[in-house]
Amino acid sequence: MPSHLIQIIHSYVPAGMLLWFSFWFIPHYDHTERIILFAAFVIVPLTLYRVVDSAVNKPVIALKLLIYLIPLGAVALAGSFILSPGIFAGLLSIPWGLVTLLIAGLGVFLLVKRSASLADVSKSIGFLYISIGGVWLVAHQFGFPLLGFKGQIMLLTVNHFHYAGFVAPVLFGFLHETQPNRFLSSIVVGLGCMAPILIALGMTYSSMLEWVSVVIFALTLILYSILVFAYVIPKATRWTRGLHILSSGVIWMTMALAVAYGFGQWIGKPTLSISTMILFHGWGNAVLFSFLGVLAWHATLMDQATAGIPFSRIQGRGKIGANVFTHLDVLDRKPKKKPTGLIDDLQDYHSPPFHPERLDPDIIDFYEHTDHYELRLAPYWSRAFQLPARSYKFISQWLEQMNFPLEAETSEQQVKSEILPIQDNKDGRKNVRAWVRTYTQTQKAIYAALYSTHLSGRTRYMNIAFPLPYSQMTSILCLRHGPGEELILTSWPNEQATGDQGVYLVFNQKAIRLPINETITVWKDPHSPKGSIQAKHHMWLFGMKFLTLDYYIVRKS
Repeated sequence: MPSHLIQIIHSYVPAGMLLWFSFWFIPHYDHTERIILFAAFVIVPLTLYRVVDSAVNKPVIALKLLIYLIPLGAVALAGSFILSPGIFAGLLSIPWGLVTLLIAGLGVFLLVKRSASLADVSKSIGFLYISIGGVWLVAHQFGFPLLGFKGQIMLLTVNHFHYAGFVAPVLFGFLHETQPNRFLSSIVVGLGCMAPILIALGMTYSSMLEWVSVVIFALTLILYSILVFAYVIPKATRWTRGLHILSSGVIWMTMALAVAYGFGQWIGKPTLSISTMILFHGWGNAVLFSFLGVLAWHATLMDQATAGIPFSRIQGRGKIGANVFTHLDVLDRKPKKKPTGLIDDLQDYHSPPFHPERLDPDIIDFYEHTDHYELRLAPYWSRAFQLPARSYKFISQWLEQMNFPLEAETSEQQVKSEILPIQDNKDGRKNVRAWVRTYTQTQKAIYAALYSTHLSGRTRYMNIAFPLPYSQMTSILCLRHGPGEELILTSWPNEQATGDQGVYLVFNQKAIRLPINETITVWKDPHSPKGSIQAKHHMWLFGMKFLTLDYYIVRKS
């Protein structure tokens, strides 16, 4: 499934950030090389994730190749920069050069698709530009001059096409997608896509052309900044607004330096040294404009995607535990009708692709009368997550929330469950009930969750909130049929159409989509007795499965 692949690419961002920070202890790298490595380890996977994740149809083969090549290329490039240009340094730079060519291939894919918009064209051109940076990088590391250039100027060109060439057109595309004034944003896209290559041509053939192109690009970025301040920031939430202010505000400083430097080169009287430009213009564009800019647009698009989702207002205040809803004073002491199940009527989820009447009656009865059932579970942690799971267990056991057992506890464990009525006015959603599950032996909570539903278009979603300290995590699940008439509840996005499903971390109604997904498959074995069903709960982190819970569910005597 392509969504798995995209989230694996997303996982490279935090891992890449940690690796990149570790390079500060290697004195060999100069500033230009560190900025290029920042692009390889952080900026490129972050930007790829944001662009490709929003595309409906995704080139699976290219994504699979990128999964292997991005970390290999970034690490190999770090090794290449330790060596002096030559055969070995050049060979180590080839994997990253292939990454840039694959990204260019994705750019072609975005460009030629039938529904391509001007925003897609802008992103595609950015994807194409980075391959120029890849070619110049490999040539420099082999020690081959290009167009008469050699040495540091070649690395500056690589830098230019990884940031001004790659990131800027992508940000221009995001602006055009969300912009009410399409005329001005079209100017930003048009000039912004032409300027990087004109600057490169000016560096090669004419200092005057270089300076004029820099002025055009500077004015384009300033117009971009003005549009962001005028139309995007006023509508943004507090955190998103701060990211946009930093990213779009720094442009005025970094581009003023670029114009001054280009003018000095044109008249033959340098006003700024290259080292000064790298320190302020280079780092400013890499960290503040590019990194924070992609994060800002990621947050903006996420805010828009989650605007119609009702999130619970109930948050924890420390330890959660089985009595959290009593301590928070959100229980409904006099409900009109005490709920007995996670939902009152499974027919509420009826839609063209989902027909509840096709399910086995025992599955329907479990969801409508969950209180009447006993659960036993057996956990299976993936091998790669067994060691981190022990650290996680230490925290979850104290917190008593999402307190899943370790693989060492492989014997089936009996679980006590209870459905509790919740005051809708305190939660903010409708028809809310809590499901509290505890281990029978230890009386410690596995989790305490708040269940509700919401309708978006023609699809009804299961909306589950897990209180956390001063926040909460919400899992939005879509219901569908599996082969053999199983019931499948999943947070994985639909590849053909966008939807609300996903796992979100929520702070005071500000939702952040997490790289976590879950799928619950519920089925009835035809040979099992009445009132007995089974379920399998798979969970993924960054597209990698980390835990499977097998449930054996039987109706109480």
